[in-house]
Amino acid sequence: MLLNKITNQFKFILKICCCLICINSIQGQQLKKISLEETLQLANKNSLEAFKAKREYAINYWRYKSFKAKFLPRLDLKLQPFNYNRSLVKRYNPTNNIDEYRQEQSLNLFSELSLSQNIMATGTKVFINSTFNRLVNYGSNTIENYSTTPIRVGLIQPLMAFNELKWANKTALLEYEKAKKEFIFNQQKINIEAISLFFTWALNSAKVTIAIETKANAEKLFKIAEKRYVIGAIEKDDLLNLELESFTSETNLSKATQELEIIVSDLKLFLNKENLSEFAPDLPILISKLKISLSEAEKYMNQNNPDLLNTIIEKINAERDLDEVVKGNRFKLSINASYGLNQQSNTFSDAYRNFLDQQIVGISFSMPILDWGERKGNIKIAKMTKELTDIKIQQTVNDVKRQLILKVKNFNLQEEQVVVSLRAKEISSDSYQITEKRFLSGKVDLLRLLSSRKAWQTATEQYIQNLQLYWTYYYEVQQLTLYNFSERKTLKVSFESLLEN
Repeated sequence: MLLNKITNQFKFILKICCCLICINSIQGQQLKKISLEETLQLANKNSLEAFKAKREYAINYWRYKSFKAKFLPRLDLKLQPFNYNRSLVKRYNPTNNIDEYRQEQSLNLFSELSLSQNIMATGTKVFINSTFNRLVNYGSNTIENYSTTPIRVGLIQPLMAFNELKWANKTALLEYEKAKKEFIFNQQKINIEAISLFFTWALNSAKVTIAIETKANAEKLFKIAEKRYVIGAIEKDDLLNLELESFTSETNLSKATQELEIIVSDLKLFLNKENLSEFAPDLPILISKLKISLSEAEKYMNQNNPDLLNTIIEKINAERDLDEVVKGNRFKLSINASYGLNQQSNTFSDAYRNFLDQQIVGISFSMPILDWGERKGNIKIAKMTKELTDIKIQQTVNDVKRQLILKVKNFNLQEEQVVVSLRAKEISSDSYQITEKRFLSGKVDLLRLLSSRKAWQTATEQYIQNLQLYWTYYYEVQQLTLYNFSERKTLKVSFESLLEN
């Protein structure tokens, strides 16, 4: 019996030691402190979300560069250096007035060098090209033929048609500016997620700290109660309650430790930082006396918010779609014209002599005559779609403004909540220390002590949660406005460096 008791006591002590070693490895007193600002910097540098945001910006950057290249001269080379053909083909024999199959054998070589330029204002495409063709026919007699066009100048001009390039130019720069703002917007989104993880880490660290202290106090009080029970200073039920509290505190410590390990693992994955267990969270302070003006916040929101910029793009795109449908359902008229020099000969040198004029002018026209209301229906759909887009745009503007009003109001009120909860934390901590001393002297009962301890724990957690809300609201306002209100400057990023990585 005595041996079993000693064995159980040894297992109990060993379990406590292992638990304390685990806690010290996670939170130890000598751990380096990591601030909220440092955590945000790590998140925007190392997280997968940060890498994703960089690549999204890079895609939009190169999309814009590719579009701008459409306004520059384009030089193309087409080559068909070898095309051999040997086959039976059907040919008409005028002598016998019949079709017959003949075997043909030929070798063809073709090349074209072309310089073209788009003109955005009119939708015109002008070009200059030069072509060379060599054809060799094999048979009873080998015939070699050359055809050349040293230069040909021409244009393709649609008339009263939808000018896709002109409409695209209206939104290209806006799309690129939106990509810049979305990158900064996504940075704030990363900040908000990092804040949530950081304060969850801080909250669980505080729970572990309280659980360690609670466990130590519970064991100390139980040992004292055992001695007091021997001399009849306390009742049996108080002793049992203290013993139960000792076992409960051990369970609570294990649970708090497990929760802390989970959040540290989550934060480690998010920040892509392996040695996070060497650090402990350092709670930030408030931004001194910062109150955000709603009118000022609305001004920066209208200037910087990517969702509002996107509404301008959507409005232009809706007008573009309507213009395309209206012009596309009327008629199609275009002019193709070119002038050049060409020649053909059986020798290469003669193919580049005594050039002949080559003049080509063409007009194409088409329009539907009877479509049973299809054109009218398409135009009606486009007009109603534009009206629907205008409604959605207004809803988006209203939603963003409503969010800003709510976030600014919450932030301006949250400072007082943090100050009050900090004071409540300090008072509850002092109250618990006093209550514990009074309990040891027999002036208060166990229920009063447990209630005081619970109030201390609740006040500590409430302070961390209120502080988290304060910083969350601040970065949510910063996300909607892309403006740093504490430093009084618009958020900016070196976009050139993003393309280097």
